[in-house]
Amino acid sequence: MFHLALASEWRAGWRDGRYTPARFAADGFVHCCDDEATTLQVAAAYFSRAPEDVLVAEVDEAALDVEVRREAPAPPDGRAQAHHQPGRTFPHVYGSLPAAAVTRIGRLKKEPDGTWRWPTEWAYGKPPP
Repeated sequence: MFHLALASEWRAGWRDGRYTPARFAADGFVHCCDDEATTLQVAAAYFSRAPEDVLVAEVDEAALDVEVRREAPAPPDGRAQAHHQPGRTFPHVYGSLPAAAVTRIGRLKKEPDGTWRWPTEWAYGKPPP
């Protein structure tokens, strides 16, 4: 599964070997997607005006030590987006992500036409420098 974050929020979210996103207190879980295509749709919906790099973290669900529920979309802004389809669920992680569960991190590339491209280079482990 995959989690998207602004680079500064990704770096700031690490404490004691665990990552907690900035919106965790408001949402109660870590937003994730099950596949690349959905992750890119979410990037288009919520990160189109990102002022900095957008990172995608690959998360090994089997390495998590907290509950994961597949639930209906829970848009941070309350508005439905193109990736919200009837019956589609998203993995919601009910706790912080342990470093051992983050298998790799990459930067999404934004093309001149505004579309996002999947990373071609990946770092492994915790946040990039």
